[in-house]
Amino acid sequence: MEFENISLKEGIRLSRDKQHYILMDVREEDRYKEGHLEDALSCPYGILKDCYEQMIGKKIIVYCDFGGQSMMAARHLRKDGFEVYNIIGGVYYYMEEKVKNQMKTKRK
Repeated sequence: MEFENISLKEGIRLSRDKQHYILMDVREEDRYKEGHLEDALSCPYGILKDCYEQMIGKKIIVYCDFGGQSMMAARHLRKDGFEVYNIIGGVYYYMEEKVKNQMKTKRK
């Protein structure tokens, strides 16, 4: 496989090791400013190569809203020689799951 898909929980766990990993938000800057994962660096997919210098020597964890952009970013990064992990489904998938779980609780 060209890169590994991981859960949000696993991505956050790995990103705590700042010596070896970098957490990268590949959404547009305005989406990043609206909210992002703690310690995530903003590097929109359209200018990904501009951020390569910051990534040298690190394993990259990428995410976006729904998983499409981060999957494309992961493919490009892997092709360019980086070790990459993609947070599967993006951050909205996990927010949706949290809402579903809260709704189940309220119905009981």
